[in-house]
Amino acid sequence: MKFIRNVVALFIGCFLVTACDESGPIKIGFIAELTGAGADTGTTSLNALKLAAAQINDDGGIDGRMIEIFPRDDLKDPKEAQKIVREFKDIGVDAIVGPIISSIGMAMLPVINELDIVTVSPTVSAAEFAGYRDNLFRMNTTTRENARAYARRNIALGRKRVATVLDGQNEAFTESWYQEFLLEFDGLDGRVISKIWINTDDTPLSDVARDLLADDPDAIVLITNGADSAKLAKEIRKISSDIPLSAAEWAGTEGLIAQGGEAVERMELVQAYDRYDTNPRFQKFIADYKAMFDEVPGYTSVLTYDAATVLFAAMKTKHPDQTLADALEKLPAQPGLNQDLEFDQFGDGNRDIYFVTIQDGKFIRVK
Repeated sequence: MKFIRNVVALFIGCFLVTACDESGPIKIGFIAELTGAGADTGTTSLNALKLAAAQINDDGGIDGRMIEIFPRDDLKDPKEAQKIVREFKDIGVDAIVGPIISSIGMAMLPVINELDIVTVSPTVSAAEFAGYRDNLFRMNTTTRENARAYARRNIALGRKRVATVLDGQNEAFTESWYQEFLLEFDGLDGRVISKIWINTDDTPLSDVARDLLADDPDAIVLITNGADSAKLAKEIRKISSDIPLSAAEWAGTEGLIAQGGEAVERMELVQAYDRYDTNPRFQKFIADYKAMFDEVPGYTSVLTYDAATVLFAAMKTKHPDQTLADALEKLPAQPGLNQDLEFDQFGDGNRDIYFVTIQDGKFIRVK
């Protein structure tokens, strides 16, 4: 019952604002899209943070201080995200976990630096974030590594002419991903024959699907979120039942399969974790997550739990005269769910990547 009481206290903490002091609660701001097309990535990320915090609280907190989470919906709106960061400053948060998408990260970056708030993002990956010493700590591999891996795989499979579609509401990620893919693909004598944007006007996805197939590509690459990838796959499959589809890692949620059904069968993606890892730490996380939320964790859950692991470890080991940013940078490698976790001198992390394909409604790792 102690665990349940701490979970209840955690949720209550999401709505209470108290004065910030060293004897009070540790306040963690959380920001992600919690409504709309990308809500599945945000809510499963928040769930993982709640689980990690509840486990810390159940063990007595950090130096006796309980963790409270203050979740906020960024609405996929850069201006809203900046306003939320300023609200977090007024609340007196000790750190922020999030955001999920790179466009929101780009909007937040100048504000978290201005207000000196340490922010740990589980998933932002635009290559433009890398190599700078600022208050944004990133857990994920960049678009440079991921997109170039997709380019090499398409060439290896004989797909030398591909059509691409990009989400205009997360241009910081999608354009970065596209450019990295293009550089590698072009260098391997591949050719991108079309680049089409969605979520920039009212063009029906049925028209987008026809445009993607118009020049008879060898494959289509979807640089879109899970919900839009599922919708596009359905429209594409109405025209072509066998064109190979791959989707950027952003799309790899459980919702992609639930919403896409038969249309996403055989689709390929990269994922930043090994969902079939048998190590006890990972298996315990899955069991605890299922017990708390009655669902299977997704990739944002895994990366957020890892983000919480390093954040809370830095808070535990931080000296009184040491900044949290310095503690995170100097933190020794921590055991994550699938791999050891650490930041370089720029606060950049890195992850192993795994190609998967959807078979019989499941993500199956490609050997």
